Amino acid sequence: MKKSIASVLASGVMGILTCVYPALAENWVYMGKADTGENISVDADSIYAGKEGKRFIYSIGNETLHAAANCSNNTWYVLEYDTTYSPQSEATQRMLVYVCES
Repeated sequence: MKKSIASVLASGVMGILTCVYPALAENWVYMGKADTGENISVDADSIYAGKEGKRFIYSIGNETLHAAANCSNNTWYVLEYDTTYSPQSEATQRMLVYVCES
């Protein structure tokens, strides 16, 4: 009986942490290679609708970046660089389509 109570408590705590800290739950989806040759992946669990567009986290090479996709004009804004980008490779175009359709 003690094991089942501990198991229920542990799963409840993990559920709460996942809701409070969604960045802890990562589900990386590979998009391909950027024009620089670096791998691009999107954290599927990070995608949500924000006031400035679809918010998401992606990685390019060894960097992990927070971004907002503007689906209507096919661009994304990277918070860390305060810069807007447009697709320069099939992988970045695939990333935008994936994020915008999520």
